[in-house]
Amino acid sequence: APLTELGRNLLAGGYHFITPTPETHRRVNARPENRIAACLHDVFGWSRPFAPDLLPDAQRALMERGDILQSDGNLLRSRARFSSLDDQLFIHSAYPTIDADAVFFGPGTYRFVRVLKILPRPVRNPLRIIDIGAGSGAGGIAIAAHWGGEIELVLGDINDRALNYSGVNTAVNAVAGVEVRDRDL
Repeated sequence: APLTELGRNLLAGGYHFITPTPETHRRVNARPENRIAACLHDVFGWSRPFAPDLLPDAQRALMERGDILQSDGNLLRSRARFSSLDDQLFIHSAYPTIDADAVFFGPGTYRFVRVLKILPRPVRNPLRIIDIGAGSGAGGIAIAAHWGGEIELVLGDINDRALNYSGVNTAVNAVAGVEVRDRDL
């Protein structure tokens, strides 16, 4: 619930961030002027450390309750980031994605969704979509929103963090008829 509320808050506030490649991320963050976050995009997009007073108390509290706030010396850092895909917003792992249970979202996600959107919508109603290894759920959520109509969406993954983030992303993007399942092939 706290991460869903945070995502909805960011979406309602007009937050928008397109995730670059990891190398671009590294190079941009390596610039001296980018060492410390100065705005929401720096915190939730570029994964930069930030001064505690940069964000409103309510946002920091949601981050803490959602277990994505960590200390970085005298600064704080988000363990998750939010990225835009069309008019939707998705939570996923912060840069760098080095944790064993990291949830990836980046240029490959944008390409995957672009390919899905050129597929013709099957005429079956209700349409059942199963996203195996869903990660953030971006593929299934984006195509369900794109195709519209009566859709049953199953987002499956063996990664607990991915399942959590898929559920958050489903709620943030108000996609109905979604089931998040702990499943492997």
